[in-house]
Amino acid sequence: MASKTLQFYMAFINEFNVWLMIAILTIFQGFILSIAILFKSKEKNVANKLLSLFVFLIALSLIGRLSYYFSVSEEDFLPGGLVDIIIFCYGPLSFFYLKTLFDGKYLLSWRDYPHFLPLAIYLLYFFYRLLFPQHFEGSVFFTYLGRVYFFLELLAILQNAVYTIIGYKMASAYENRLEKELSFLPQLKYVKVFVAFISLIILLWFFGFVSKYIESLHFATVFTYNFVWLLISFLTFLFAYFSYFDSDILSIPEKPTKYEQGYFANDYYLQLKEELEKFMENEKPYLNPKLTLSELARTMGKNQRDLSRVINELYQQNFYEFVNAFRIQKFKELVLIPENRTFTILSLAYESGFNSKATFNSAFKKITQLTPSEYINQMPRP
Repeated sequence: MASKTLQFYMAFINEFNVWLMIAILTIFQGFILSIAILFKSKEKNVANKLLSLFVFLIALSLIGRLSYYFSVSEEDFLPGGLVDIIIFCYGPLSFFYLKTLFDGKYLLSWRDYPHFLPLAIYLLYFFYRLLFPQHFEGSVFFTYLGRVYFFLELLAILQNAVYTIIGYKMASAYENRLEKELSFLPQLKYVKVFVAFISLIILLWFFGFVSKYIESLHFATVFTYNFVWLLISFLTFLFAYFSYFDSDILSIPEKPTKYEQGYFANDYYLQLKEELEKFMENEKPYLNPKLTLSELARTMGKNQRDLSRVINELYQQNFYEFVNAFRIQKFKELVLIPENRTFTILSLAYESGFNSKATFNSAFKKITQLTPSEYINQMPRP
């Protein structure tokens, strides 16, 4: 036992490099971040718990990866097997995290169990090999071990690719829903960028998988797998940091009330449109960067469904576009004031009710067909 431990430490010293240093620091940060997310808020909502578990498993998988990397016995199955368990958890966990994040208080039911079917298949193989090694060596699985690994890894790649596509579609659908009820969209950029990078990582993973079976690409296999593990860990932890420090990413608006579409000639809605315009011009609720449709309806003492219908069908806009149009007009008014020319464009955008540079630039370009700088440059000079 002592000899094997010594061999492990000698291998660790010989192989220690920048990659390993990053991995060790990532593991440490992962466990700390997992605990911080879990105990961040008194509510401890389901999304936080799932994200905490997500980060914890990624850190644990890196330990398994390092143990497998320094294993002195080629037949030591346990470290690598633990890593693969995390691989099959990644897709379902990311799916249910986004599901909880976007749909609010979502609870698992028996209908969700099929999501864990690939994990169940792998666990049957894992525990069979771990608990009954002699039976395993005499089974057909041992005879065709190469094909077993090929099938399991290909299954993991396909599973994670499918969940990545599902995650992107969920984020897009959620963004469309938010535009109907919120005047700000700060949190979606984190999710969509994260999903996009995960897609690239899966492609890199697939390249590493293929390189094992092409002799001319064998040199890239080890590098690719190490890079994939470090990159996916880094991105997961980075996303978790954004979630921890930006509470907006975990804020779930209420689902909008649906109503029947179609033309209506009721004078009530035409009168409501006039009241809405006067309220927006006089009270300027759009200066609140966190304005929501429900808050606007509550402030006006009106029905949220009716306001939504007026905005959608009479203005032909969603709530996001409707509010930002008033903010753009406010920005134009501020730019005309000579005293404001000493202020930056971004400071005037914030004063107009926007809460981010990206949202302001996007909304301004969509409405005016110009960037803020182009608009200001073409203004007549005094």
